[in-house]
Amino acid sequence: MAEIEVYHFVTHGKGDVDKLTWRRLATLESIKRCGGQPIMETKHSVDTSELDENGFLKELPAPSV
Repeated sequence: MAEIEVYHFVTHGKGDVDKLTWRRLATLESIKRCGGQPIMETKHSVDTSELDENGFLKELPAPSV
């Protein structure tokens, strides 16, 4: 499978000053689509099979205890 870069990103909250940092990783295209700004220092390379249909890294299942 192919590799692709994903990033954490920042979006604006309800006010112009509020910024929300997303812990979930996404492709640059997905970040742009939701009006976010990538945090370039957080770049990770992942396999394309690890992305959901919207370009976000799939959530890992919680470990069972």
